[in-house]
Amino acid sequence: MTSASIKNSDPTLNNTLTTNKWLRISMLCILYFAQGFPWGFMLTALLSFLASKGLTIVESGQLTAMATLPWTFKLFWGPIIDSFTYKAMGRRRPWILFAQSGMALTLIAMIFMGDISGNIGLLGWMFFLHNCFASLQDVSCDALAVDVLLPKEQGKVNGAMWGSKIIGTGTGAAVMGTLLVSNGLVFTIIVQTILMFAIMVFPLFIIERPGEKRFPWSRGSSSSIKDQSSAQNPMKVIKDLLTAFSKGPCYFTALFILLSAINQGINGAVLPVFYNTTLGWEPASYSQFVGGPSTMLEFIGAILGGVLADRFGRRKVFFLGWGSFSILSGIFGLLVLTMHELPNWFQIFYLAAYPFFIAIGTVAMFALAMALSWSKASATMFTSYMAISNLSVVIGNKLIGPLSDLFSIGQIYVLMMVVCLSPVVLLKSMDPRPILDIKSKH
Repeated sequence: MTSASIKNSDPTLNNTLTTNKWLRISMLCILYFAQGFPWGFMLTALLSFLASKGLTIVESGQLTAMATLPWTFKLFWGPIIDSFTYKAMGRRRPWILFAQSGMALTLIAMIFMGDISGNIGLLGWMFFLHNCFASLQDVSCDALAVDVLLPKEQGKVNGAMWGSKIIGTGTGAAVMGTLLVSNGLVFTIIVQTILMFAIMVFPLFIIERPGEKRFPWSRGSSSSIKDQSSAQNPMKVIKDLLTAFSKGPCYFTALFILLSAINQGINGAVLPVFYNTTLGWEPASYSQFVGGPSTMLEFIGAILGGVLADRFGRRKVFFLGWGSFSILSGIFGLLVLTMHELPNWFQIFYLAAYPFFIAIGTVAMFALAMALSWSKASATMFTSYMAISNLSVVIGNKLIGPLSDLFSIGQIYVLMMVVCLSPVVLLKSMDPRPILDIKSKH
């Protein structure tokens, strides 16, 4: 029987990620939305809400660091999910289901703890635990994208995926911020938990490839899949990874990413508290603005970043986005230093514009990282670049405490502008063409 006749006799074979373009794009975007929604709640809505109740900038940095730190674990998740698979249900889907379940269960745990907003230490650990599963879900989704996306789809779909996460983050900030003020923490978390379980329906019932099982106990043709469960030594993946990063463009790009996002770590933790306590913004107003106009501009930036990267080059647009953000944040710092009161128009402009520039640079970074990811550990290598970016953000979170002991907020922003613009000297060494030549020969 030919493959055409098989498809005609069993139309469900077309309802898999590898055989249905719109299904795989939709699945990846939905899963990225699921990452962004709790993130917007935790690091925008809740931080702004707590700032109105006395949360300090240092405490905000500590909470942000606890939420961000697990995203540096992506460096370790990659070899694990590449090494241990259950192919009867797909290479990535079991990991996605496990991670999504963990995200929902950690929210349920927070519900039973009641209103823990007064216990910053415990709240930080709950942030940490939830994001351990969220980062695992992200790595599994990235690996799934590498597996199922066609080369001609990668650029645009990466932009759509990141745009979906932005929308999720904005929705989490705006909707959850409003619910938090009107209905309290417990009710807000219950709503998020229901959403997490609703989203889990998609990976639960949509399989990766024809012949795979939806559940371990399902009947089907999965018996034709060899090595239904497999494992290999993770050290082999790590060895390939080290070999890949030994190439100059790969190494210098990693260094560029490590230095460029420190400013984002400081900015993300400072703003919710600074806008509330110094500029006088109400928590609900701050969350709704971040989740509304800021999110829309950030989404446009994500789409624009992919288009510009294809047209003008990944490296140029990468630096254009992150460099513009650093310059804008430096101007923010200078105005805070020199003006008695920051103009309202600039408060609004900065809150809307900085995510736009970050989105442009981030999507271009994805495209550059995908081009530089090679060897048998290419999926893990791509994930490693993302982990390095998150590590840079954590470094920024952790620097808030010691820097605030020495400098004012304005001085910190100016200093970090200089630090985060310095990697421009590495741009020439980040040319991906030698790596693309190596990939073309394999």
